[in-house]
Amino acid sequence: MQDFSARFEELRHNYSAQLAEKAAQMLDAWQRIEAGTTTPAAFDELQRIAHNLAGTGSTFGFPEVSNTANALDAVLNQLRHDGQDESLAAEVRYLLHTLHQISLGGVIPEPIELPTTPTFSLNSSIYLLFNTNEEAESIAAQVTNFGYETHIFTDIDALSLRMHTTPPDVLVADMSFLERPERRVAIDRLRRLGHTRIPLMIISWRSDFAARLHAVRVGGNAYLVRPVDTDTLIDHLDEITERQRAEPYRVLIVDDSRILAETYATFLNAAGMQATIITDATVVLSVIIDLQPDLILMDMYMPACEGRELAAVIRQQPALNSIPIVFLSAEMDRRTQLNALEEGGDDFLTKPINPDHLIAAVTIRIRRARIIRSQMLRDSLTGLFNHSVTEDLLVREVARAQRKKRQLSIVMIDIDHLKEINETYGHAAGDRVLKSLARMFQQRLRISDLIGRYGGDEFVVIMPDTDGPVALRVIDSIRERFALIQHRSGASEFTVTFSGGVATLQASGDIATLNESADIALYQAKHHGRNQLVLATHTLFRENTVQHEVIDVSAIEPIMIHGAQARILVVDDDEHVRLLLNHWLSAANYDVHLAALGEEALTIEPQINPDLILLDVLMPDLDGLEVLDALRSRGCDAAIVLTTAFGSERIAVTAMRRGADDYLRKPIVVDELQTVLERNLERVRLRRQNSALQRQLEEQRKQLEVELARAARVQADLLPRQMPRLPGFTLAARCIPARQVGGDFYDWHSPGPGLLNLTFGDVMGKGMPAALLMTTVRAVMRSVGRQTPPLVNLRYALTALDADLNHARAFVTMFHAQLDLVSRRLTFIDAGHGLCFVRRAGGRVDSLGPRGVPIGVPSREPYAQGEVQFYPGDALILFSDGLLDTWPALADNHLILADLLSDDIEAQAMVERILALPALVGSVIDDLTVVVLACTPEEQN
Repeated sequence: MQDFSARFEELRHNYSAQLAEKAAQMLDAWQRIEAGTTTPAAFDELQRIAHNLAGTGSTFGFPEVSNTANALDAVLNQLRHDGQDESLAAEVRYLLHTLHQISLGGVIPEPIELPTTPTFSLNSSIYLLFNTNEEAESIAAQVTNFGYETHIFTDIDALSLRMHTTPPDVLVADMSFLERPERRVAIDRLRRLGHTRIPLMIISWRSDFAARLHAVRVGGNAYLVRPVDTDTLIDHLDEITERQRAEPYRVLIVDDSRILAETYATFLNAAGMQATIITDATVVLSVIIDLQPDLILMDMYMPACEGRELAAVIRQQPALNSIPIVFLSAEMDRRTQLNALEEGGDDFLTKPINPDHLIAAVTIRIRRARIIRSQMLRDSLTGLFNHSVTEDLLVREVARAQRKKRQLSIVMIDIDHLKEINETYGHAAGDRVLKSLARMFQQRLRISDLIGRYGGDEFVVIMPDTDGPVALRVIDSIRERFALIQHRSGASEFTVTFSGGVATLQASGDIATLNESADIALYQAKHHGRNQLVLATHTLFRENTVQHEVIDVSAIEPIMIHGAQARILVVDDDEHVRLLLNHWLSAANYDVHLAALGEEALTIEPQINPDLILLDVLMPDLDGLEVLDALRSRGCDAAIVLTTAFGSERIAVTAMRRGADDYLRKPIVVDELQTVLERNLERVRLRRQNSALQRQLEEQRKQLEVELARAARVQADLLPRQMPRLPGFTLAARCIPARQVGGDFYDWHSPGPGLLNLTFGDVMGKGMPAALLMTTVRAVMRSVGRQTPPLVNLRYALTALDADLNHARAFVTMFHAQLDLVSRRLTFIDAGHGLCFVRRAGGRVDSLGPRGVPIGVPSREPYAQGEVQFYPGDALILFSDGLLDTWPALADNHLILADLLSDDIEAQAMVERILALPALVGSVIDDLTVVVLACTPEEQN
């Protein structure tokens, strides 16, 4: 923290030193402009410097500089539009002299508080409180494998002494240890020693409600029932301690002012982020591709290229569309800001900006972008990168390693016997094993190491700046720890191992060779007994001579496809291989067909529609890869298994990436043949079953779309279709469902002469359930909306809706009002809505109250009726919470919405102006509705 503070003081000193020079230059430039001895570009440069100072002064603790420069920028802008004016010119001279005097006066800067650097411990400390050591030691041994530091206590005094000096992150206690009251009192006191209460996990033999309630009452944060499942225990510990393996946020700062850019970088670095500075906008694209920033912080006005122009250039690259761009500028004009957002920006921060505001805005944007990106890039079960993303990351890392001449290793990992685990203990147990291994990788590897889930039981680890032996040693230590973990399924415990192949990028190598090397090394690890790692070397690629062995055909068990014999097509130019496979498979009651060449196979395949094809890689006419491409291009859905000699195994791996399902190494071994047949015929069966289900689901989806479209038309038709004639008022509304139908609604009708009843509602939820409730609520409000006051109408509605909302476990926020057209007085009830205000003529904004709870939420507080008087030019604005998603700042102060409006527009124009903001942001996340009731200005009456 001291380093960041010292760096900021250095930057502030440099800024102060340059301030006098800049002020003198600006004064000299203005004198030359008035004398007519310079070019028009000098005026632009003068205004750019003034604009820059307006946004930077307060950032460095000089608010007087910002205020003076901001006023100067405004006057220069007026001169630009109105032309030469002596009074404006005099004001420019005065402001320039003022700025010059400030810079020479040795202004003492105001103190700026830098953000604190977040701290995070990877090795969280766990204290185990048990009456005896035996079970505690067993739990400690399992927990330690996941990087937790454990200490066991059987005595309260020893615990107290330790916690006064070194408090833990979590306490894990046996319920029997807490039975004595004095221990509970002592532990409760010890848990309060720090700034936050230390979490407590309780382990017990009992699972009944009374035991769980007792655990809550003694302060437990989590409750586990014996026998303790290690995966569940680690899940709870990770959640309680909030362990994260998140990379620091990467921010690219683009600003032509190095001092200002370095200041922003200092703020962000102090908050634990990684900030990179670019002062030349023309090199940004190459830096983005290499850095892959989470967010780009960009100055609006730069000499070579304006920020909005640079944003448009970035958005021309489809791969960069997901990176948030935040503009930083002293620009106050809302239209200019919105135009910048249209060019590709995501947010606009107004200079000067304090460190806390900058860090909060950047953090919120990056966190949201990472969540969205994670949903697209991550495997849903393990949280690791998915297959396609892992391949893209490997391409990037290989290119980087080759460009920078650095080492790179990858590790292909396969969980041993996962299929047997799924069959024995169930797929839920297998999923827990996958999550457990993923978690161990995340906790034991570096942040720079990239971990992906390649397939069902396959993982890939990409390790930059790491050679093969080091990668093998690191992953092998994880393998040893993983093999010690006791996994649990019901009353059974079991252990799991994995095998791996390690390969290092060679100077002349490429991605295909790297992948194939790791694949072959993995095969060797599994072939030699599993639960081990093999480092790929050139000796693994040696050619094997053909071996002959006697095969027990009875070991091959036939597999049925949808109740029929599986059809297998054998394609091999070696007659002996064809006849041998035909003998084995026919003896096992498979329907076998033979082809000697690739062209023959392509002719036979559509006639027999095989379930599996055993395809030789090397053949004289068409090789196996060409046959594979031809089969897949015409839609063949059979499982295709490449048969290959060991020396051509890399070709088989390449073929699998081009559409093959598996490969079988020659000489063929019976148990491997049986395994390949089982795996791939089951895959075909599931694939075809899935295709049939997909077709069925597609038909159902189309039917559902038709019904939803019809429902959307009906719902739209239920909303008022004509605006009533309201002397002295205009009324407008629009509803945009997030889905085809939604839970927002509005309604109006005249219950009597000179009266208008107006209702605005938002049913909890989205889609069809909310739409059904909306229809009910609207019908009830229409039926009870009479000439009686809104409070009376609401009471009738509560009586009618209470049972329905209670059964549906839903609630409705509502604004129900009655307008007297003669007196221009509006009486209303706000039932939990709150998103409303009155904009008075001239721009003043009035909040509306009182406010009650939503309809359907139990409360003893009675509803109270509010009242507001309209005058010409006033407008009532109602909107739903869907607008908050498109403009998050409204959540803190929804009254700023009034800034978009003006006195000279009617209700319909106000609605369109408000809804223009979501149109800039993109798709609507929640139902969005706006209603405006405007009192006509006198000049229009």
